[in-house]
Amino acid sequence: MDTLDIVQYSESFNEIELQYGRYNFNQARYDYMLMSKFLKWFDEYQPNCHNQQHSRVVKVLNAFPDVMMLYRKSIYQKLLESKDSTIIEILFRLPPLNESTLPLSSLLDASNYANVTRNWYNMATSMIMQIYSIGRNREEIEKDFTTRSDLIREKKFSFQTIRETIQIFLKGVIVTHSEENSEKLIFYLCLLTFQNLTRDDILELKDDYMKLIPHVYKYSSSSRIKSISFTGLDRKSERIESNLSIAKRYSHRVQSQQPNYLYYLIQYYGMDIIEKESEIFYLDWKSKPKDHSEYTTLFTFAQYMIDSQYIRDNLQVLYNYFWLAIESNFGNYIYYLNIWGNYIERYGIVQPKYFDNLRDFLIDKRKIIITNSLHPTLYEFYNSLLSANTQYTISNFKQIVTEYANKPYNFMVYLNQLLMKPTILQAIKTSDNSKQLYKEIKDVGSMSPVHYCYLLEFFMAYKKVYEYPKMIPKFIDAINSNKKWLIKDESFFAPILRFYSLIKIKNPNEANQLFEKTIRSFIKVLESCKNSTVKLDIIYPYLNDINEITYLFKLTKQILNDSDQYIEIFKHFIDLDQIDQKYIQENLDAVVEMGFKYNNYNHISRTLKILDGLNRYTNLDSQILKLTNQFLRWSGNATIISNLLSSLLDISSGYEGFVDSLLSIYFSTINISHVVYYINTFDSIHQKVFYKNSSPIDIFQQDIIRIHNQLVRGIINKWNLVDLPLQSIQIILMYFKPLKSLETLLQDKILKQFKSFDITSKKCILRYIKKNEIRVLEYLNDFNLTGFTFDHYKIEQNINNQTPYVQNLIIQKFVSFIARDKSTKPSDNLLLSLVSKLFFKSVCLTFQHYKIKLPQKLPDKYQLSRGMWSFMSLGCYHLNYKDLERFHYQDVEDIFYQISSLTIQNPMTYLVEREMSNLTHLKIEIRFEMSLSCILQMVEHCFKLQSFQLSVSSIPLNSIIITLIDNIIQKLITNNTSTLNQLNFGYSVFYITSVDLIEPMEAIFEQITNHQISNPTTFKNQISLNFITDNSYERVNFPNLVSIRSLTTSCTHLILQNYYDNILNQLKPNLFLNLRSIFIQIDYQLSLDIAHFIMSPEIELESLTILCYPNLNTIDYQRVSHQILEVLKKPKLQKVKIILYAEQLLPEHINPIFSVANQNHTIKSIKIYKYGFNKHVSGHFKNYYEVYKSPCVSDDHQFTFGDFHPINNYHFIKY
Repeated sequence: MDTLDIVQYSESFNEIELQYGRYNFNQARYDYMLMSKFLKWFDEYQPNCHNQQHSRVVKVLNAFPDVMMLYRKSIYQKLLESKDSTIIEILFRLPPLNESTLPLSSLLDASNYANVTRNWYNMATSMIMQIYSIGRNREEIEKDFTTRSDLIREKKFSFQTIRETIQIFLKGVIVTHSEENSEKLIFYLCLLTFQNLTRDDILELKDDYMKLIPHVYKYSSSSRIKSISFTGLDRKSERIESNLSIAKRYSHRVQSQQPNYLYYLIQYYGMDIIEKESEIFYLDWKSKPKDHSEYTTLFTFAQYMIDSQYIRDNLQVLYNYFWLAIESNFGNYIYYLNIWGNYIERYGIVQPKYFDNLRDFLIDKRKIIITNSLHPTLYEFYNSLLSANTQYTISNFKQIVTEYANKPYNFMVYLNQLLMKPTILQAIKTSDNSKQLYKEIKDVGSMSPVHYCYLLEFFMAYKKVYEYPKMIPKFIDAINSNKKWLIKDESFFAPILRFYSLIKIKNPNEANQLFEKTIRSFIKVLESCKNSTVKLDIIYPYLNDINEITYLFKLTKQILNDSDQYIEIFKHFIDLDQIDQKYIQENLDAVVEMGFKYNNYNHISRTLKILDGLNRYTNLDSQILKLTNQFLRWSGNATIISNLLSSLLDISSGYEGFVDSLLSIYFSTINISHVVYYINTFDSIHQKVFYKNSSPIDIFQQDIIRIHNQLVRGIINKWNLVDLPLQSIQIILMYFKPLKSLETLLQDKILKQFKSFDITSKKCILRYIKKNEIRVLEYLNDFNLTGFTFDHYKIEQNINNQTPYVQNLIIQKFVSFIARDKSTKPSDNLLLSLVSKLFFKSVCLTFQHYKIKLPQKLPDKYQLSRGMWSFMSLGCYHLNYKDLERFHYQDVEDIFYQISSLTIQNPMTYLVEREMSNLTHLKIEIRFEMSLSCILQMVEHCFKLQSFQLSVSSIPLNSIIITLIDNIIQKLITNNTSTLNQLNFGYSVFYITSVDLIEPMEAIFEQITNHQISNPTTFKNQISLNFITDNSYERVNFPNLVSIRSLTTSCTHLILQNYYDNILNQLKPNLFLNLRSIFIQIDYQLSLDIAHFIMSPEIELESLTILCYPNLNTIDYQRVSHQILEVLKKPKLQKVKIILYAEQLLPEHINPIFSVANQNHTIKSIKIYKYGFNKHVSGHFKNYYEVYKSPCVSDDHQFTFGDFHPINNYHFIKY
């Protein structure tokens, strides 16, 4: 495919004409260089001038969906504010922009010039929600929005912001009918804005807010009761499960507690105004055609206005609409019945016809009598209906009771609910047939203890208290029943506990037995179901003496694993002063003893959480002191442990046990990693206690000194610092910093250990002491004591003395050295440039002349500038092709044509049109075959290339592609004969799918070889053969290496990654006679085939790179380590890189490697890296993190020069 399939390039007019078809343009739009030409058209655009420029802009917008780029290049807002209806309509059809910095007013004003679309509404809603930054669940906020302080912003909303938000809502809700967005905005406006406005603004916005009232009824969350039905379940097991589901849904549902979206409207504007506006809404509603959503709106209106006098005066008409909604089967009839049920409970049936109609609806249409899997609301509504017509209910009492009795046991919940309706209970007691009615209930209760238990509330209401003890045997067995359909919720436990409270004084024995069974059952339910509606509040009113409380604590220790629940229980009784300090301590001692008894992590973690939760309410020193010597073993709870230690009244004495736990670690050279782990664990807790801002206490200075004295004395007496890695030593050195002096004996021991370090380590230690101002250890830099000194001041003083006379060139070299060091952060460059104008210019020169990576963490929505105060004001030496997107489209061509080093990894469709006069280094990874045409065009304009790297490992090869590559290489060598000194070419063995491709590939290699022969001393090449298998196709279609012998013979670098046996079997040394380097990945072991291949005398290997995945602490690594050591003995091997998958490298991991490498005298350098990125990477391994080099030096301060401060405009001083 040629680039001209996408664009027609006219050299005479230097412009690009769009081809029809969005697909092609979408391919081109990923190349920002090409897109910059299109973007320049927007600068020529004039609103509402329908000329060629206008037509071009319309074409681009219709074909270009990347609104984010338009926004970041300051084009989107310009077009949005253009008042050009044609352009704005296109913008509204584009995907919505998710960007909160765009002014709402611009979006709102633009809607006056074009039809509002769903995308416009989506974008506006998204922007509004970002202003508040609410990421929490709406339903959670609805529960307690009036009391939550976290909903109050630091800065109040502006009057204008809320007015614009309301206007956007009103426009969007009318035009787009987007329920999701409308629900979000009505939630936002009604629940989250009032607490963030001044009272004056709220009153000023009254008319605006009043316009929301009709929409509150339509879009508030009040109608979220789902219409769920489990019908058609015939098998017994499924019927039981559906019964369980129904009962659970009943137990989870809280009636009449829907969020009040009118709360703030009523609070600030008064109920009278709200009712008046609601009346207007109702009259308007009646005059419009009805659909299911409109009926839902009516019922929500009815729910909010249930206490209104206007409603009471119009019940008949309202009930007529209610029945029309039910009869027509519109919408969510479950929600309708829920609201109508509330009305019936309050106002009755109004007309007898409604009773008959609704009863027929429930029994005949919904079949609630013969179906056991309907929504709970249907049964609740049926009970409301029956309680409103007591005459019918009493007349048909036996039939109704029998219908419930024939259902599964848990349906007794609904029967009890019906019987406890005041009208029904009163009717039963006063009926002439009262005894027979009671007998009907009694017969149902006698069917099983569970039946009786569910109906206990009714029997208690019907009988005298003195008769209660005789009732206990009839239901007590139900308390511990484990039947799966038995739902134990508040309606189950509350009657039993009330029953207990009424009999416990006169019948203590029976009451005690009932109490213990009930509390045990309750705690088991609490433990077994996190989301249960069973709450501790149910039992608190019935725990009034110390014996009851003691029994509760006993069970919670035995059964309850939820630490939060346990803390809640303790806090409740502490707040009520129902338990004294002695009682608290005894129970907590028992908790600690049980928690640590079995050495189980979960038990211990629970215990620590309990202590942490209670330490603000009671003194826990006794319990904490018992545990300090064990804290170090439970590092997963570091924050909790630091909180507990910080809470000690006498931290110095309490901290001793924690310090002793560190010093008790067995120290030897064979378990250094074990010691390092505990040092890091101890320090993470120690830092939280003493140095973090979140520490809850201020520790006295004498306590800090006493603790650190104990700590350093113990470490120096018991451990040998020489055996620890530098990072651990630095941690320990910081423990000396709070000290004012050291004992003579301790000084001598430190001095003795310091003398044992090598010179490099001594320098690192002294530098660390100096940098962190550890005064008590500065004596270690005394030559008379140690025989060694490291003069920090010499370099500093020389610079300070000579600074006013230092030539600019020296300062520029000095700054450049710092700025381009890999350890220098972007923020360091910024600080450096702020020293003086000369320093700033020096940083800019570094960007102009050296390869410096752009800060990838900087959000790409921020453009990079070329202005006078930009680091790139003088130019940019190196860029990735994709990084060009970070520049303004007006600047990008100038930047592109002046860069010296370029890496291309993204599709390139831009045609280079003039000489790239500075380009000396070009690295290309082809992932899109069309890019090759553009690369050829680019190479034709390059005449100073020194290095060139081309990888086509990611695309299948064919004759056309190979011809293009051949042309690229030919043009490269022709144009850059005198300058080219390095050429790397890589391809995948899996894409040599035909023998016909071998000869064209040989022609490419012949060109490279001829140039090598012509320039034997100045030119080097590397031909990489890639054996990376990423999919089954590649594994199956691996070619026969013998058939491509000419290609393998040309290979100088081999990459083996994710390889398989069918590859290893073909690796023969005589096929790779020119091989000089290998990259190999090892997962679990180094294959013997590969080991023999590497060690073969026919392979004259110079460079070896090994990526090793086995965890360093496993036996896999020990096996792989031995295999690696063997291949390091390869004769003539010069360079070695080893990448280890590890969180931390210790001397015990790397010393064996250095030991073997030192025996191979041809090895000139060896580097060991640690690797912490995703294992599954395709292509070449790039994310290295250097840890050690040979010679083994680990000094992360070698490029740290401190903070620089200006003394005038041109010079610097360091202090």
